[in-house]
Amino acid sequence: MTNVRPCESGDIPAWREYILGHDLGTVFHLPAWSLSVSKSYGHRPMHLIAEDDGNIRGVLPLFLIKSVFVGRVLVSIPYATYGGIVADDHQTTLALLEAARDLARTHRAQYLELRHREGRDIDIPVIDRYDTFRKQLPDKSDEILPALPRKTRAAARKGCKLLDVKIELGDELTDTIYDLYAWTLRRLGSPNYKRRFFHDLAKAYGNDCVGLVVYDEGHAVAGVISFIFRDEIVPYFSGSLDSAMRKNCNNAMYIRLMEWATDQNLRWFDFNRTRRDNQGPHAFKRYHGFEPSPLQYQIDLNLASELPNLSPSNRKFQIAGNIWRKLPLAVTRVAGGVISKWIP
Repeated sequence: MTNVRPCESGDIPAWREYILGHDLGTVFHLPAWSLSVSKSYGHRPMHLIAEDDGNIRGVLPLFLIKSVFVGRVLVSIPYATYGGIVADDHQTTLALLEAARDLARTHRAQYLELRHREGRDIDIPVIDRYDTFRKQLPDKSDEILPALPRKTRAAARKGCKLLDVKIELGDELTDTIYDLYAWTLRRLGSPNYKRRFFHDLAKAYGNDCVGLVVYDEGHAVAGVISFIFRDEIVPYFSGSLDSAMRKNCNNAMYIRLMEWATDQNLRWFDFNRTRRDNQGPHAFKRYHGFEPSPLQYQIDLNLASELPNLSPSNRKFQIAGNIWRKLPLAVTRVAGGVISKWIP
């Protein structure tokens, strides 16, 4: 019989090995992500383990979030594009789901959010709002540029010719990239995450955290923090200055990252989530040879009467975003770290 119980600290090594070996596992399902969320934001972990005869059969990383915008919610996984149930079979999936529903009822959560990348055969509404972009890398790095559409290839070549790129493992470039990221988020009218979150993640992932910075005449103009998971690389936090756009800094950044990943014998590049109504980034990823796949986010309503919308496409957030763009960067960096706690 499958038994579902709360995860304990002693389960972390087995949890990590289980995710690394499971087809549905993602970089965000690893304990490193959840431990960093706990350290940086103080959210209450309510992770669940399903086991049979002492062997793990399923995992559900889960947090109780107390948000000023929507009240109490259970989320798998905060600040991540993928999450949800990872299990060996349908019976275990249902057992983890029912245990999570019990937690939602016990803690009077408004809803339970499961950020599945691939669909699960469970009767829960899907938020049909996001696509993800993922493709296999070629065998050799010099095959990446020729495979791009003509205009994209020309832009990437221009950027790579005009700009310099530095790549480091671990924590060395974290602050440089964070500053670029915070600047970009203010320009977009969105609150940034805490600086500490970046450092906690870099420490937790170690050499599986990769920093890349693009320089223009010695000045950092673009950067991205990526995570390695098995044989794939997942670029996640990024930022760039407007002044470098005319030199195609983002094209250079991602092409160099793909080339580096290929040279490290990584085989997949996960370009991550984009809202369908966010046409610029959506098109950018397609122009680089990535095709969209719908994400299967599922929300189980408990006390809430309707599905939430905490995305920037919400008109209320659009108004707030217009104000955010006008605030000083010194203000948005600090305030963003506070507000982001409530928008997981």
